[in-house]
Amino acid sequence: MFEPIVSILAYLGSQKDYSYIDRLGNAIDEISIMEALRDAVRSFITICEKPESKCPSIDFQELDKSLNTLLAVISSKPREQVIKMARELSLKAYAKIKTFETSQAGG
Repeated sequence: MFEPIVSILAYLGSQKDYSYIDRLGNAIDEISIMEALRDAVRSFITICEKPESKCPSIDFQELDKSLNTLLAVISSKPREQVIKMARELSLKAYAKIKTFETSQAGG
């Protein structure tokens, strides 16, 4: 459901920048989660705007839609569910890092 978000987090992790995944996985409230996600998206866009970057192809409109949907879900769910969701996204991102490391090594 939030695949573009997982993909950008995994890509950043493949670049040895685990800070966003860690912040998301360790967040204890909605604001921390939202800030980690927004910062990750901002960092990804900044890196991938450069012509020499080898970023994965992610539709920025789809990413924006996914982020807005996730932020709406976060603001409407109880804290326990939100924290669980953040942890799950974090774990999915960590699991997907190797996908980007492999594609970069071959590419």
